[in-house]
Amino acid sequence: MTDYQRFVELTAKPLNELHEDNGVGTLSEKYLHVFLKNYFEPMKECHEVKVGRFTADICNGTSITEIQTRNFNLLREKLEYYLLEGYDVTVVHPIPRIRKLLYVDADSGEVVKKQRYRHIGDWYDAIPELYKIKYFLDWHKLTVRLMLFDVEEYRELSGGGVTKTGKARRKRSTRLERIPFDIGDSAILDNPADYLIFIPEGLDRSFTSESFARAANIPINVANMTLNILSYLHAVEHYANDGRRYLYRLNRYFDPYYYGDSE
Repeated sequence: MTDYQRFVELTAKPLNELHEDNGVGTLSEKYLHVFLKNYFEPMKECHEVKVGRFTADICNGTSITEIQTRNFNLLREKLEYYLLEGYDVTVVHPIPRIRKLLYVDADSGEVVKKQRYRHIGDWYDAIPELYKIKYFLDWHKLTVRLMLFDVEEYRELSGGGVTKTGKARRKRSTRLERIPFDIGDSAILDNPADYLIFIPEGLDRSFTSESFARAANIPINVANMTLNILSYLHAVEHYANDGRRYLYRLNRYFDPYYYGDSE
C-alpha cells in the first residue's frame, strides 16, 4: 500500500474507529494527532506506550515516533531521555498547505460560514518549532519528518455580543479540529545536508539575513531563526561582517562552486 492509499483509507474512517481509549488524555486527543498515529502505525498496541516516565505516541521496539503539531519546547525532556536511552526517534510535524475554514455556531453546532484560505504552507512554517529543539537536531538517532497537508479547519464562533455574520465575530473563534483532505510532499531531515531544503533558489553565494529573507519570501525573524539553525548544523557559516551585518555562505562541503578560500 502506498502512502497516498493509506491516507485515503484513513480519511474514509470515522473518528471513533481511529480512536483508542489507551489511558488518561487519549480521549481528548485532536483528530489530526490520532489520524497521524494510525497513518504511521496501524497496530494500536504500539500507540501510547510507556517509556520510562514518559508516554510515546508510537513505540515499536527501539523506534519511537512523536507527533507534534506545535509547542516543540514540550518535547525537549522526552527527546533527551529517548535519545540517551538509545531509541531511534522520529518527530513528525504536519504543516497545513491549504486551509479550508469552517465556522461553527456554538449553540447549534451547525457550519454557518465557509471560507477557503489559500495560504500555501511550506517548510519555513516549521522553523519556529525546529528552533525550540535546535540542540537535538544534530543527534544521529533523531529524524524530523515534515509533512504538508490540505486541511478543513473547524472553528467555533464566540463573538460575545457581535453579529453572527460579522467579520469581528468570525475573528473571535476557537479552533476545534483540523481534518486532512489531501496530502502533499514530505521532507525527511536526518543530517545537516537535508536542511539545505531551507536554502532558497537564487540566493547569492554571500548573503545577509535580509537578502536571505527576500530570496525565501519569509519574515526577517524567521530568516534569522533559519540561519541560526543552519549555522548550528554547519550547513552555513558566518564568515565576515558588512558593517553591523553578518555575511553568510554555504559550508564549503555543500557549495558546488567552492574552489578554496582564495576565491
